[in-house]
Amino acid sequence: MESFLDSMRYAHLAIYAIVFIVSLIKFPLYKNSALKVLPIILFFTLLTESLGWYIVNEYGPPNAIVYNIYYFFYFSLFYYVFLKTIDDKKFKLYIKCGIAVFWLFYASDWIFTDFIGSGFLSSYMAGAGILVFCIILYYINILQSSRVLVIKNDLLFWVSVGLFLFYIGYIPIKIIRSWFYKPDSFFEILLVIQFSLIIIMYLFFLTGFLWMKRRS
Repeated sequence: MESFLDSMRYAHLAIYAIVFIVSLIKFPLYKNSALKVLPIILFFTLLTESLGWYIVNEYGPPNAIVYNIYYFFYFSLFYYVFLKTIDDKKFKLYIKCGIAVFWLFYASDWIFTDFIGSGFLSSYMAGAGILVFCIILYYINILQSSRVLVIKNDLLFWVSVGLFLFYIGYIPIKIIRSWFYKPDSFFEILLVIQFSLIIIMYLFFLTGFLWMKRRS
């Protein structure tokens, strides 16, 4: 199982790199949209995952501080994307409130959690839940507009589908691994599922880049 898990780690790092490169190639098509920050997100994801794996392999755990810093920017940048893309004023207000809630959870974790030795579970769960909420608002918004007619060419639609599927599948895994972790085969299976969800998410991202057309 250990060799298989290593193969899965290499596979998900490879797809991070591939999608990041494609995002740069396709950048002229979406450079004027809110998704212009997407290559930054993809690059920092690749960098964080590589650094996190390197720290564990070379020095052993914990590597939590790398992810604790990363997730603040990761979630905040995606909130920015949905805030700028959604045109419903009420939905924008909901997202702004969600951002404030996430930042409060994050500040609380910095104060009350060992940021070097422990992952910021509460702010991660808040961030993931709010991101899923933003995606649902985005779906409602596009269903109420003419954009639904050309949805297959909208990069953000494919990115949103990938994110939604990943977090719906991963949030329960995150809870189980954080609260009930034991070094046994069950948790190795959960890790395989996690890597599989990441690969599926990034395949949706890749589909979006291949199908997309220029938008302002």
